[in-house]
Amino acid sequence: MTVEHATQAIILSKEPFGEADAQVFLYTRKLGKLLARVIGARKILSKLNSHLEPLNVVYIRLVGKNKWHIADALKIGALPTGVLEGLNLVREIAPEEDPDPELWTLLSSGIFGKSDILRVLGFGKELAACQLCGLRNDLKFSTAHLAYFCVNCMFPARKSVREAPPIFKYLIYVS
Repeated sequence: MTVEHATQAIILSKEPFGEADAQVFLYTRKLGKLLARVIGARKILSKLNSHLEPLNVVYIRLVGKNKWHIADALKIGALPTGVLEGLNLVREIAPEEDPDPELWTLLSSGIFGKSDILRVLGFGKELAACQLCGLRNDLKFSTAHLAYFCVNCMFPARKSVREAPPIFKYLIYVS
């Protein structure tokens, strides 16, 4: 059975898919984070392409059976470029198809940082401790582990971040 939804969405990122198609990560008001395919988005005459750029706020019509497809999109606004890293964080760690009204309100405001997103998603630094040693000082968030680690556990006997072990490749420095 085919399902159709019309909702507001924030474009998190867009990637090429095949010769003429694209995949778009978006966060919608009604459905949460989604991955949707856009048929013919990379063709020169595509009417949807300019509406589906990262940071755009759009009114979108999604059609889905097993996977979501974007049928229509209309740009209704745009977020400032300074929030792009925050949108990438949402893309990486937000659960799929799990709407969160508080996260939607935060994202649509256009005024947020990575620590705000982590707090809304339940990874607030207030109660965080290092996953390995339990310390609460100098914590960094690992998107690969969805946990906090202290600087001493991440870089034991190392002098620089460049020498970090590969498991700490995706770190988010939050103050």
